[in-house]
Amino acid sequence: MIIERGKLYIFTKSGNEVRTISRDEPWLKKPCWLVERTQGKSVGKRMIVLERTLVAREVFEAE
Repeated sequence: MIIERGKLYIFTKSGNEVRTISRDEPWLKKPCWLVERTQGKSVGKRMIVLERTLVAREVFEAE
């Protein structure tokens, strides 16, 4: 799956919906993204997450 900047995804570790902001520096040679939460009490909280932990909302809802 190709992750795109500015799109909404589900962060699988917490189930939160997040928006990708930009690619970040790799961690242990694994691609990372800067994201921000879009719902809940912590709207706007920014996190750096591994690319593999992001799933398209459509895929997440189908499971």
